[in-house]
Amino acid sequence: MIQLVSSATKDHPDNHKLEKKSSGDLPPVECRRKCTDVSMLVLLVCSWAAMTGVGLAAMGVVDSKYIRKGDPRRLVSGMDYHGNLCGVTNYVTPSGEDTLYLPKAYPMPSGYLVCVDSCPKDTDYDKFICEYDVQHEIDHLFGTSEMAADVMDESKKSLYVFYASRKQCMPQIESVSFLGYCVPKLKLNEVILRKANSTLTDSNESSAEVSLPIASKASSSSSDFFDKAMADLARVRYVIFGFGCGMSLILGMIFITLLKLPGVLHMFIWLSVVAIDVGLVAAGYYSKGVSAKWAADEFRPKNEAAALFYASYILYGLACVWTLVILFLRKRIVLAISCVSEAAKAIGSMPMITLFPGLQVLGLVAFTVVWGIYMAFLASSGDVVVQCMCHGVDGVNTTLAENVQSNEGFCNEGCIAHKEHMYSTNTKYAALYLVFCWLWTSQFIVATGQLVVSLAISLWYFNRNRKLVKNSTFSRALFLVSSYHLGTAAYGSLVIAIVNTIRAVLTYVQNKAAKSKLRVAVVLLSVLKCLLWCVEKCLKFINKQAYVQTAIFGYSFCKASRCGFFLILRNALRISAVAVVSQIVVFIGKIFITVASAVSGYHYLDIHFGDELNFLMLPTALIAIVAYAVSEMFDEVLGMAVTTILQCFVVDEEMFEADERYAPSSLVGTVDSTQQNYYKKKNETSCCNKSHAIVMPSETRA
Repeated sequence: MIQLVSSATKDHPDNHKLEKKSSGDLPPVECRRKCTDVSMLVLLVCSWAAMTGVGLAAMGVVDSKYIRKGDPRRLVSGMDYHGNLCGVTNYVTPSGEDTLYLPKAYPMPSGYLVCVDSCPKDTDYDKFICEYDVQHEIDHLFGTSEMAADVMDESKKSLYVFYASRKQCMPQIESVSFLGYCVPKLKLNEVILRKANSTLTDSNESSAEVSLPIASKASSSSSDFFDKAMADLARVRYVIFGFGCGMSLILGMIFITLLKLPGVLHMFIWLSVVAIDVGLVAAGYYSKGVSAKWAADEFRPKNEAAALFYASYILYGLACVWTLVILFLRKRIVLAISCVSEAAKAIGSMPMITLFPGLQVLGLVAFTVVWGIYMAFLASSGDVVVQCMCHGVDGVNTTLAENVQSNEGFCNEGCIAHKEHMYSTNTKYAALYLVFCWLWTSQFIVATGQLVVSLAISLWYFNRNRKLVKNSTFSRALFLVSSYHLGTAAYGSLVIAIVNTIRAVLTYVQNKAAKSKLRVAVVLLSVLKCLLWCVEKCLKFINKQAYVQTAIFGYSFCKASRCGFFLILRNALRISAVAVVSQIVVFIGKIFITVASAVSGYHYLDIHFGDELNFLMLPTALIAIVAYAVSEMFDEVLGMAVTTILQCFVVDEEMFEADERYAPSSLVGTVDSTQQNYYKKKNETSCCNKSHAIVMPSETRA
C-alpha cells in the first residue's frame, strides 16, 4: 500500500530526497528565517477583536441592535413559584416586599421557592418562612388581633404548623448559600412532617425533642461528609499542592534521567512488549478454561460458553499477530528506543522545557476567564421562560402548555416552576462564534508549545557540541517561534478548530434529535461524529509533523504539511515503531509519576496528619489527580521531542554524508548495524534475482 502511494506521488516536487545546500557546515535549523503565515496570525487577532466586540455588546458597554444586554445573575438566581427571579425581577409581594431586594431562594416542602433577603444562619422550629399569600394572610390576621401576646404566639405557631403540613410553610433551617439558592443542611421533608405531627399532639418542648435526633441523623450523611471533607482539604491544601506539583516535577525529572541510563529504556520497552504478548496468551488460556467450566454447567446458557471459547482463540490470534509485528519491526524498534533515549538527553539538557506547558496552562486560564465573562453575559441575554414540571402518566413531563398554569401566571398545584432561557438566532450564532474562538485559541496555545519544543530539540540535535546546550537554547527557540512562526501555529490550530466546531454543532443537533426521538438521525449523527473524530486525530498527527518541518527548515504551514506528509510515506515503518515505543514510554511515565507521588503523599499524611484527618484517602486521591496532570505535561514534551528527534535524524541522514552527520553516537551505531544487515542481504540475493521491489530510500537505511 505504501509503495502504491509512493508511486502515485513520487513526481511531486516536495517528495524527494533532501539535499545539502551550499552553505558550508551550517545545519538547516540555522537557516535564515522569515515570518510565516502572517495572514493567519492577523486573522486570529481579528477574531479576538470580534470576540471582544460581542462580549462588550452582551455586557451593555457597546450598544447593539442584534445582541441584548445580559445579566449573569439571571443564570444563577433562583425563581419563585410566581416565575420571578430573586434579586433580579421587580415584583412586589402581597406583604409589600420587592423581590428585587430578596436575592436568595428558600425551598418549601412542596418544591416551590420563595425569595428571602438572606439564608437562615440557625435552625429555629418556632420561626417559619411561607409562601407570599400565606404570609400576608397570617400577618393580616394577627396584625389586627387584640389577643394577649402569649395566646397570639401560640395561635400563630399553630397556624404556621397547619400550613407547614400543607407544604406552604417551612421552618427556618440553617442553610448554606450556593449561588442564588439556600441549601438546607437537613433533610427537610422528614423533619417537617415529624415536627408538624408532634406539634399537633404534644407541646413545643416535646416536639423539639423528637425532631432534633432525626435532624442530626439526617445531617450525618451527605452534609456531614461534605463538611469534614472540606475541613480536611483546607488543613492539608499545601501538602496536596506540594506533592501533587512539586514531587511530581521532581519525579518527572528522575524519570527523564532514568531514560538516559544505559539499558534502562531497553528493559522498559522489551519487558512491556513481552508483557503484552504474555497477557494476551494468558487471557486466552483463562477464557478457554472458563468456557469449558461453563459448558459443563447445566445452568449456564450454552451460547455464553461458546462465545467465550471463540474469544479465547481470538486472543490467541492477537498474540500471534503481535509477535509477528514485533519480529517484523524489531530493528526499527531498536531505532525508536534510541530516538527516545536521545530525546530524554535533549530534555535533560534544557530542564526549563518541562515547565513550559505550565506557562501554556496559565495562558489558557487567563483567556478562559475573559472568555467566560463574555459567555456568561451572552448566555444571560436570552428571555427567561417559566416552565412547569408536572407528574404525568408517563412520568415527569416538562411543558409550556397553558393547562398547567393558573390565571395568575404560575404553575397549578402539583407542578413545580422552573426557568429556561430562550435565545434569538443572533444570540445562538454569537455563542457559536465564541465557542469557535475558544477552540481556536486553545489549539493555538497547544500548537505554539509544540513548535517551541520542536525548535529547541532541533537546535540541540544540530549542534556539534551538545554540552553547550542549556536553558538559553530553549529561550532562543521561544524567541524564534514568537518572532517568526506564530502564524504557522495559528494556521494549524485553525484547521483543528474548524473540525471541533463542526463536531460541537453535530452534538447540538444530536441532542435536539434525541429530544424529538428521531433515532435514525441520532445514529447517523453519531457516525458523522466518529468520522470527524478520526479526521481530527489524523490532522493532529500531520500538524505535529508539519510543526517539526517548520522548526527545522522554517517552512510555512502548507509546505511543511506537504513535506511532513511525504516524509511519513518515506518512513512509515520507522514512524510506526517510534509511535509504539513512545506510547509505551509515555504510559510507564504516567504510572511512575502518579503512583509514586500518591504513595509518598499518603505516607507523609499518615505520619504527620493521621490523627487530624477524617478521610485520609480523599487528599491522597487529589494528590494523584494533580500528579497525573503534571505527568501529562511531561508526556506532551517527551512525545514531541521523540517525533522531532526522528525527523532530525532522517533529515541528517538524507542531507549529509556519513562523516558530516550530526547524529549522536547511539543513533549512528544503530543505523550502522541495520545498514550492514541490509547490504549483506542485498548482496546475497543480487546474483539470483535481478529484479527487486522498489523500496523507500529512507527505509533502506534502517
